[in-house]
Amino acid sequence: MRVFKPVVVAAFLLVPSVALAGEMKITVLYHQPKSAEEFDKYYFSKHMPMVYAVKELKKVEISRPMPGPTGAPSPYHIVTELWFDSPDVMKTVTATPEWKAIVDDVPKFAAADGVTVIVSEVEPKR
Repeated sequence: MRVFKPVVVAAFLLVPSVALAGEMKITVLYHQPKSAEEFDKYYFSKHMPMVYAVKELKKVEISRPMPGPTGAPSPYHIVTELWFDSPDVMKTVTATPEWKAIVDDVPKFAAADGVTVIVSEVEPKR
């Protein structure tokens, strides 16, 4: 259940230095859980209040993927996007004890192989 932490750290280290000027985003893809009801109860009542307490977050988006064009169900239950003003803000936040507590909380409601984390530079509007 420790897969989550190295993915966040490793993904951040892969961001090219040229990309370190704009907004950053962490996208967390939660795969379909065994019990959607239990997942949602914990996620919304315990986990997300910890996330919302991080004042440096620019924006938090939570979405529920719908079936694809073929009607096949999504492999993801919930997609969470956490936006930061800059790489420096993201680096500072993810080094705090509060962030560590958030990361350590994930295995309490999601299987280690049921979470995909993507760290992205947000492209400016053209």
